[in-house]
Amino acid sequence: MEYTELTDYSMPGGTVTAWEPAVDASEWQSDSRQLSYMHLEHARRAVREGSDWYSQWIGTAFRIQRPLDRDAFSRTLVAWYRRHEAFRTSVRVHDAGHPQGDLTRITVAADTIAVRERAFGSDLEPAEVSELVTEYFNTTVTPLTWPHCLAVTVETPGDDEGFLVVFAADHTVMDAYTQVFAIRELTALYLAEVTGEPHGLAAFGSYLDFSDAERRLGEQIDANNAAVSQWRTFFDDTTTAVQPESIPRFPQFDVPADAPRTIAAQRTPEEGFQATLSHWLLDAADTKRFDAICKAAGSSMTAGIYTALSMTSAALTGSADLRFISPIHTRNAIEWGEAVGWFVGIIPVAVRPGRPLKFTDALTAVAATAAQYKDVGAAPFAPVAELIGGDVTPPGFVVSHIDLRHAEGSTEWEPRAARVLRSATRDADEVYFWINRIPTGVNVSARFPAANAPAVEVFLSTFHATLKDIVAEGDCEYSYRAGAVDGPTGIDRAVLSAGSPTGVLGS
Repeated sequence: MEYTELTDYSMPGGTVTAWEPAVDASEWQSDSRQLSYMHLEHARRAVREGSDWYSQWIGTAFRIQRPLDRDAFSRTLVAWYRRHEAFRTSVRVHDAGHPQGDLTRITVAADTIAVRERAFGSDLEPAEVSELVTEYFNTTVTPLTWPHCLAVTVETPGDDEGFLVVFAADHTVMDAYTQVFAIRELTALYLAEVTGEPHGLAAFGSYLDFSDAERRLGEQIDANNAAVSQWRTFFDDTTTAVQPESIPRFPQFDVPADAPRTIAAQRTPEEGFQATLSHWLLDAADTKRFDAICKAAGSSMTAGIYTALSMTSAALTGSADLRFISPIHTRNAIEWGEAVGWFVGIIPVAVRPGRPLKFTDALTAVAATAAQYKDVGAAPFAPVAELIGGDVTPPGFVVSHIDLRHAEGSTEWEPRAARVLRSATRDADEVYFWINRIPTGVNVSARFPAANAPAVEVFLSTFHATLKDIVAEGDCEYSYRAGAVDGPTGIDRAVLSAGSPTGVLGS
């Protein structure tokens, strides 16, 4: 299943209906549970941007293989919103100096939720549907105005077998796992409404409780906490000639004019927005072969992906060292298993294989160095950043590697045209790679500064070629571009707090 912008999804034509949750204004009650750190910072950024807030959401598109029963689908969404308290909460903005802070939580009870239909038109062409739905989500979904999750359906004339569901949510109530879990959950809820049979879904805890617990944990973090010292070490010691800032940036290298590009941005981005792409790196058979090579060398596929990235860096910059930030999930107890919410932390990753000769020579060193900071994800980053003088949501170079093969319903994603979505992102000095393994293979999704497109395209094309060589030969030699200097260099501490992020971690 790919991860792309909605513009890159093949929308059908037909009848478009929005299904909007509604609640009487008098039902909102103050809630003493604190916002999570990421929720708080995200909402504060929305306050700062004001009317400039636009196109900042995540979501999912998928088909339900049954005809649309409008009453049943309305009840389905009511049941979904009632099952997850994250959908039934919002924020109240206060003036500076308010005794409870600038933002506090408000919540409504499950039985107060209703859903109303909003007709957008019938007999619409696919391009019209895509443009209409994209603009609806771009202008409606925000962290400050409830509802924070909206769904639309598309019914195509002559298609009696099913209908398309597309939903979008603000990141404060949803993460990448929620995007995926919702496919099975919404389908099960709908079938239960249509057939009258039990849906069989388990119940999970509330993200609001998790958020409050995270804030209490953060209040206990002081300068002696291990996470503080490890993050400080990462920022102090890992800058290199090709990544010369304390926040890890995309590797710097000269892009040869004739550099092969088998991977390229799908389209020219709208002015002021980042470029984006999605590309299949390995099919199912090649993925299985790559995984087997990694395991035969005593390592894992994650280490293999990181090693191939290291080989790419060596070929283009001369340095096999690579560092980036990686999002991780924080669903650390069974009660959060499939709860809706933003269960995301971050860890630093410093890949330092030395100067190996081959892929299999580097795997063990890459696995060891990449795992050096893995335990810091147990601590929320925001209070750590405040102690070391950094930004609470650092931008830069972000790499996510997730194995989704065993998610329930994953074998149905392809025939049901399922895809996880993100909105277009305003241009910023950030490079994000999402490398996802699913039953049909390995896909990379990326967003990056439009001006930096040639370098990213060459990097990913080289990465792709490296993976294919490893699969074909069972190993691959490192190639080091001449002229670069390996090893750490000094840093300017001020770099750590320079600038403010324009994006959030999209996992």
